[in-house]
This record gives sequence, C-alpha cells and structure tokens, in this order.
Amino acid sequence: MKKARQWLLTIVTSAGLLAGCAVGPDYKRPTTTPPETFRGQTGPEEAASLADLPWWEAFRDLTLQELLQTALANNYDLRTAVASVEQARALAARARGAFFPSIGYQGNIARARASAEVFGVPSGQAPTTESFFVGLFTASWELDIWGRIRRQYEAAGAQFFATEEARRGVLLSLVSNIAQAYFELLELDAQLDIAKRNTASFQGTFNLFRRRLEFGIASTLETSRAEG
Repeated sequence: MKKARQWLLTIVTSAGLLAGCAVGPDYKRPTTTPPETFRGQTGPEEAASLADLPWWEAFRDLTLQELLQTALANNYDLRTAVASVEQARALAARARGAFFPSIGYQGNIARARASAEVFGVPSGQAPTTESFFVGLFTASWELDIWGRIRRQYEAAGAQFFATEEARRGVLLSLVSNIAQAYFELLELDAQLDIAKRNTASFQGTFNLFRRRLEFGIASTLETSRAEG
C-alpha cells in the first residue's frame, strides 16, 4: 500500500513538471490605459438607438445604403477576406480537435469462390461461394506533454482573429471609400445647382437692363456692366 502511494505521488509530480514544459513562453497582453472618452463619442441613448441597425444605415440615405449593400455583396476583396476568415476558422477547429482522441474504422467485404476442401466440406461436392467481412476499429490519443498541440491551437486562434480583423479592415475601407465618393458627388451636384441658379439670376438681371435700355430708362453703360 505504501509503495502504491509512492508511485502515485511520483506520477502526479512528473505530470505537473511535464505540464510546465510547454514550448515557448505564455502570451501576456501588454497593459494599456485607454482614454476616458473618445473624440466623436455619442451619448448612451444615441448609441443604443444606432446599435439596433446595421451601422452603415446611420447615414440615413436610401440611395447610399443600396450602393453599400450592392458593394458588400459583390466586392471581390471582401469575398476573399471572408474566405480567409472561414479557412482560419476551420484550421483553428482542426487544431482544437488535436486535444481529443482520434477514432477511426475500416471495413471490407468480399465474396470468394473456392473448392469444397477449402471450407472444410467433404470432397466431391461442387465449389461454393462464401462471403467474408473484415472490420477494423482504431483509436489514438496524443498526449500533449511538451505543449506542441497547445501552441499550435494558440497560433491557429491568433491567425483566426488576425484574419477577422483584416476582414473588418477591408469592410471599413470599402464602405468609407464609397461613402466619401458619394458625398463628394452630392457636393458637386449642389455646387452645380448653385451655379445654375446664379446663372439664371444673372440672366434675369441682364434681361431687365436690356428692356430698360429698349425703353430708354437705362443707359448703354449700365446695360454693358450688367452683361459683363
């Protein structure tokens, strides 16, 4: 009984030492002090109301929203980024699966025709056909003694989060570029409308001076100034 306890204590101690032998140091997040408030930060009520909608709908422009939705559905860079995220997710799930036992099975069935003596039947009888089935079940489990599997899982998880952030970056860049181009176009349209109205106003003033000139009320100099 005493020897059994000693063996148990030795096994537990060895397991604890081996568990501490993971390859590479543990990741420690650097400490940062974020500011209390951010520039452009909205109040709680406004933030809560916008949180209930897709964030690009905050522009409150139906035409822009349609443009953004079309771009999000058809942009190849965004599709590539989404595919990278899904691939990284699958690799992370695969790396996590290495912590669990691996189970497999294999089966094979065959039919053979042979003489009666092969199957233990007295000679003289006709050859017979028999069916054979072979099944194989396997199970394996790799103990992560040196922390290799754990480090692979951590690396796969970090890669997944990196690809997700890259996808968000592509999304943000796409939406911001479209929104900027759209608002610049609106600004140009507004400037064109102002120019048209100014032209119409100047034309009306000139027509007025020309009529005054025809009736002898205005002089030629005044009309020329209005025309210029």
